[in-house]
Amino acid sequence: MRDGQSQGRRAIGAGSIVLLIVAVPLWNEFRVRGNLAWNVFLGVFLCGLAVAAIMLQHYLRQHPSEIGEARFDTTNTADDS
Repeated sequence: MRDGQSQGRRAIGAGSIVLLIVAVPLWNEFRVRGNLAWNVFLGVFLCGLAVAAIMLQHYLRQHPSEIGEARFDTTNTADDS
């Protein structure tokens, strides 16, 4: 079980690394020469997305057991006689 948690944490970290690597091609694809307002918005958006991914990775590392632990009572109480 301990190895499974370690592997899950590595997968979470790999997701943020992939996002950071993909941010550079996204910038190259969507920037428009001569349109400063769009380029500033795009840069801020990509930086915000990268920061959000890192913060999500940090949260998931701090609370690994809370993710996916929702339990619901699915018993049918209307048929109780």
